[in-house]
Amino acid sequence: MRRTMLVASPGGHLDELRIMVDLLDLDTSDLFWVTGRTPQTESLLEGMAVEWIPRVGSGEIRKAALGLPAALRLHRRVRPDLLVSTGALFSSPHLVAATLLGCTTWFIDSATRVKGPSRTGAFAARFTRAELFVQGDGWGDPRWTRVPSVFDAFEVGPTPVPVGLGDLHTATVSLGTELWPFRRAVDAVLGLLGDLDITWQTGATEVVHDGGLLAQWQPATQLHRSFGASDVVITHAGVGSVLSVLSQGRVPVILPRLSTHAEMIDDHQVEFAEMIAELGLAVVVDPDDLTADHVVRAANLRAQRRPAAG
Repeated sequence: MRRTMLVASPGGHLDELRIMVDLLDLDTSDLFWVTGRTPQTESLLEGMAVEWIPRVGSGEIRKAALGLPAALRLHRRVRPDLLVSTGALFSSPHLVAATLLGCTTWFIDSATRVKGPSRTGAFAARFTRAELFVQGDGWGDPRWTRVPSVFDAFEVGPTPVPVGLGDLHTATVSLGTELWPFRRAVDAVLGLLGDLDITWQTGATEVVHDGGLLAQWQPATQLHRSFGASDVVITHAGVGSVLSVLSQGRVPVILPRLSTHAEMIDDHQVEFAEMIAELGLAVVVDPDDLTADHVVRAANLRAQRRPAAG
């Protein structure tokens, strides 16, 4: 029996890793998870073997580097035979620890990376002995082996009965677990859909509206139920958020974060959103350009998993 350590930061990276466990047919008899503690991760990994460690935000390179001694101690205690990670910077000390201790390592870059590897992917390629995997077609680097994309499992079709803006009563807005505020998204939704019954997960974005603070966090199970029950779902261009919405049968309106507005460290969310739009799995628009047409288009679509081959 092989002990497998699964390392990913909370949010989309963790969601991708959970799906990759199935796509790559990993042995699940002895799994050990390493991630940050949030209401979402607590509910997703309830009852599983987990090491909760401090979160590392985008760009917090020094904080990640300082995590190496703790990572080495954890690896010596757990003694994994295989480490699998989907990133992000959070995972870098564990990739190094696995290399130093001779543990077989797989690094699977995020589906958000469509034009080149992430910074963590570039780090893994240069400084570790990890086997490198890219979702989808990749970027032509022979060091990276292609694996199926987590989005290959979905297809989209129209709703049985068309709806208009006046038929919409409920919405869910999820801005993921990024440590960067995204006030433009909140303001755009409130300006357009403020009369709807909205379930919020604003994450790091603190917004007081109508005398109260909009909900920043929801347990994963509760949030996913809300995705499936809402007339429309609006989210940032986070892979975990989009996957969760599609899994609940909804097609999201995606509002990508932009680095020029200090909403993200770079513009990979724009690249990812464009890819998802080309697949027909979402309606994509900049928050400043959000209109009723975008919302109605998404509300008239439904997602489902593709039938299994064969």
